[in-house]
Amino acid sequence: MKPVTVVLVGLGRAGTRFYEKFRLLGEDRVRILAVCEKSTDFPLADRIRTDNVPFYAHYRDALARLGNEIDIILDTTNVPDVKSDIRRLLQESGNHHTVLAPLVVAYLLWHMSDPQEELAQDHKDPGY
Repeated sequence: MKPVTVVLVGLGRAGTRFYEKFRLLGEDRVRILAVCEKSTDFPLADRIRTDNVPFYAHYRDALARLGNEIDIILDTTNVPDVKSDIRRLLQESGNHHTVLAPLVVAYLLWHMSDPQEELAQDHKDPGY
C-alpha cells in the first residue's frame, strides 16, 4: 500500500506528538513530507534535522513546493486564519487532492490510535 504523505503545520504539544507517532509508524505507512513551524526554537528541531525531514518556517512555502504530493495537511495550530489561508491556497492552486485536517481531526486520530493516552485539549474550539 502506498504511504500517506503528510505535512504537519504547528509543532507545539499536539504537532510534536503526531510527529513522533508518525515516525514510529514508519515511512512505509506515513511519510512526513515536511514540518512547518514559525518558531525555529522548538524541542523537536534537532530531531527533525537528524531525520532529514524538510522544515519550513511558513506553511505557504511547503504548499508551494510540494503541491499535490501532499495527501494530508495536519494543522495543529488551531489558528482560524491559518486554516482559512490554507483552504484558500489549495483552492487557488487548483489542488483538489490534498485534504486539510484541522485539530479536531487530530484529536479523533489520537483517540483511535492510542485510547489509553490523552492528548492535551487546551484549545477552546478545535473545530473546522
